[in-house]
Amino acid sequence: MLLLPALLLALSLGADTVTQGGDPTTYASPALRALIAEAAEINRRVPAGLGGYRARLESEISIGNRRSEGQEMSVSLEQVASTLTWDRTGEYEQVVNGYRSQAIGAAFSSLGFFSSGWAIPSLYGNRIALLFGRDTTESARRQRRRRATDPLYAVHPLATDRERFYRYSGGDTIVTMRTGGREIPIVRVLVSLREDVPVKSVVFLGEIDLDAQRRHIVRLRGYFAVVGGPKPRFDILKEAGLQGIAFVEAVNAEAEGEFWLPAHQRFEAHATSNTVGDSRAVFRILTRFVDRELRPAPPEVDVGSGGDTLTIHPFRFVVAPSDTINAFTDWTRELGAMTAEVSAEDFNDVAPDRWSTVGPPRFSIETERLSDVFRMDRVQGAYTGIGAVLRYRDAVPGLAVRGAVGWSWYERTPRGRAVVEYRKDRNLYALRAQRSLDLTNDFRNPFDSGSTLGALLGRDNYDYLDRRSFTASWLRFLGQRQRTQMRVELGYAADHDVQVNMPRSPLGLREDFRPNRPVREGSYGRSAFTLEYRPDVSLEFLRSGIGARFYYERADGGLDYQRAEARLTVRTNRGPFALGARLDLGATDPGAPPQQLFELGRNQNLPGYEYKEFAGDQAAVFRALAFWRLPFLGAPIRLTNRFWLPPVAPALAFAVQSGWSRASTPEALATVTALGSVPTGHPRTTVSLTMRFIGGAIGLGLAKPVDSPAPVRFIVEFGQRP
Repeated sequence: MLLLPALLLALSLGADTVTQGGDPTTYASPALRALIAEAAEINRRVPAGLGGYRARLESEISIGNRRSEGQEMSVSLEQVASTLTWDRTGEYEQVVNGYRSQAIGAAFSSLGFFSSGWAIPSLYGNRIALLFGRDTTESARRQRRRRATDPLYAVHPLATDRERFYRYSGGDTIVTMRTGGREIPIVRVLVSLREDVPVKSVVFLGEIDLDAQRRHIVRLRGYFAVVGGPKPRFDILKEAGLQGIAFVEAVNAEAEGEFWLPAHQRFEAHATSNTVGDSRAVFRILTRFVDRELRPAPPEVDVGSGGDTLTIHPFRFVVAPSDTINAFTDWTRELGAMTAEVSAEDFNDVAPDRWSTVGPPRFSIETERLSDVFRMDRVQGAYTGIGAVLRYRDAVPGLAVRGAVGWSWYERTPRGRAVVEYRKDRNLYALRAQRSLDLTNDFRNPFDSGSTLGALLGRDNYDYLDRRSFTASWLRFLGQRQRTQMRVELGYAADHDVQVNMPRSPLGLREDFRPNRPVREGSYGRSAFTLEYRPDVSLEFLRSGIGARFYYERADGGLDYQRAEARLTVRTNRGPFALGARLDLGATDPGAPPQQLFELGRNQNLPGYEYKEFAGDQAAVFRALAFWRLPFLGAPIRLTNRFWLPPVAPALAFAVQSGWSRASTPEALATVTALGSVPTGHPRTTVSLTMRFIGGAIGLGLAKPVDSPAPVRFIVEFGQRP
């Protein structure tokens, strides 16, 4: 989550920075030279039959995080309807006339990011604007001096001056399309850097797909970079390892059997840092051109004359009045449907060197997650650490060695891990040796690994154990889009009790921390099996879809138990209605150690009860939230040209939380009692009715337990976790 502010700063850097160098050869073959020359000549000028067009656009804008484990979460979703008007002179206007959103927290509307719109109206010309301010030709830089607020312009891979910047390879036919009664061979060309590219040049690196018959661009896919500069605006962030990458995929469709115009586009800005390893904050825009009406050329244009060319025009970006936006209902996709089908890893094959799986071995000082660098809890106090990774890449494809080590300052204890990973096709093999401070809390959300902020503020609502383990694992990715994961683990572990070493918040807030719940110590052989579908779908975040997980663990030795968990999650949007629900089931041996029992309470999905008030060797928890967005106050609030507040967007919401636990034998009951808990006896259920605002991020309302007599109470809720 801390990457999200860094994402906004990375966006201000404009583009990734790459070094000079590369292959001095411009074209891989004479045939490829001829192909590119013909395509560049055609791309330089708008086709004679294309006067312009007007199109209806539907875009989805999301802000989220891709974790090092590969899971993605979304904290903000915005759906925007707009109308785009463009003509062959370069005139371009994008008018926003529809808007709706969901959010986890109160933030801002991303409309303030765009002074000039985000859609690319065409791929003709000599330059491509990043996020995507002005259409431009070669004369643009000569006609005006670039201001700090102007967008950067990348050299088009088919520009007239392309040979100063790019090297071209490939040129093979990758597919044959059939449309409009004809077969169209599609040729893919790979674009990379030449040697001695002028410093501070903004370039595009990736691939272009060409209609091999008409030489028009069918698709452009890759990322933007600055060669040797310019000097970043936030030098301290670069020194800390902040890295920002701007990816783009622009896909065209054939229109009137004559030329290719935009069909759908995808822009992504990724921000990462060495302190979070493979984690990335992701700002994503997906745009569909829903329909298009071709228009004649403006009357003042003499098509085919010397003056018939793209010129410099401001790209107008307009947001319609609030009444127009509130009245819009002509959506073609549900909110969240577009971003639910994509992943930050979709661009890995065209990513920069530091994210690429090919190339010479690469060593870097980095960690898998921010908590490897700093975290705080009542057992360790402050923990600080460092990590490193060696990716062998071409030397041993798929092999990586990583490690992390740190020190718990209050506990005076070292912790860390060493990992060897080998990825081949859909299989990931790993050996892991580690000493960790693990959580014993149950039914957590998939992204919950403890809270440093909570400990600082005097709320450490977790219990811990010290675990030393050695594990061999095999992870298999299943399905066409690899959305299902199967993991098998075998190894050895030893659990040890811990005590509270930091008695209260270092800021002196709240009362003393409570004692850590006891664990039974012992060593054991451990085996585990996990089958998970769509791990990125969670109740606490905004990705739509259905997710499921089954987990089985067995211990043999000093600790002896079997434990199984199952989870089903759903999030969906239907017009003004939204629904999120999650069901968790769990069972373990009645004689299992206390750290393997299931504990429920205020911070374990049962508001209104005490912390871990209930426990048992069998448990179930059900949570659901449904809300109806009311049809008013749905437009974002403009404060300045660059700063828009999110809409008030009131919604009526109903939520239910229900939990049940059982001690199936006297032995299990004795363990539950020793923990200071009791079985629930019957399902403990609370319902609430709230009015939610800002895309569901804030709720005010009433809640009441329904399983026993209790007063109605006023509640304030943040996020969308029921």
